[in-house]
Amino acid sequence: MQDISLAQIYFSEAEELRLNKKFKEAIDKYLHSILINRNNHTSYIGLAIAYKNLKNYNKAIKSLKKAEILQPDDINVQKELALCNIIKGDFSNGIKHLISSIKLEPDNIEFQMQLALVHEMIEEEDMALMIYQKIIETEPKYIRAYIQKATLYMYLEDYLNSAKTFKEVLKLQKDYYRAYLAIGICYEKLGNKQGAKRFYKKYITLSNNSSNKKEVTKRIIELESVKNKVTHNLKLL
Repeated sequence: MQDISLAQIYFSEAEELRLNKKFKEAIDKYLHSILINRNNHTSYIGLAIAYKNLKNYNKAIKSLKKAEILQPDDINVQKELALCNIIKGDFSNGIKHLISSIKLEPDNIEFQMQLALVHEMIEEEDMALMIYQKIIETEPKYIRAYIQKATLYMYLEDYLNSAKTFKEVLKLQKDYYRAYLAIGICYEKLGNKQGAKRFYKKYITLSNNSSNKKEVTKRIIELESVKNKVTHNLKLL
């Protein structure tokens, strides 16, 4: 009993040191606590977070794996394992632990968004789009999913769906000025110069001191100086 109390003292000291960003000192205290009591999984989590902050991801993962053996259903263990593996570039394990996190907290949108972003990183765009759409269907007012989905469509050069999705963004937040710029770009790529000019002008009106305001203004002038030889009747509205 006395040993357990001493382990708790070391653990409490370690937690305080970690919160004060004294990670090396915290690690020493966590290790003392674990040496006395190897069954406290929160000591391994704290140790892992300290290692992570020192960018020693291998040791962080090793500590988290020990915590996982003791408490496999601890959401913090799964979340930290996902994060450390993703930072290391081990996307397969990162995805595995993100999925475990989602199973433990099915309503946690941030975990779902992170999963979609990892799929983007490894060029599994269809999976990412599917997850964004699922989030939108579950939480139709969660604007970040629309923005990320629209941006991914633009990256994939699917300008029609990108424009449509950015318009959904504007339905949720009509003063989100970046959406006007994005739609303008999509319209221009699709050959609808009049539509592009209209959305560029709206962007300039709303964007205040945006760094690319002059560039967009210049583009409007260029579009107005070019005779539009082809009329595109795009039903995007």
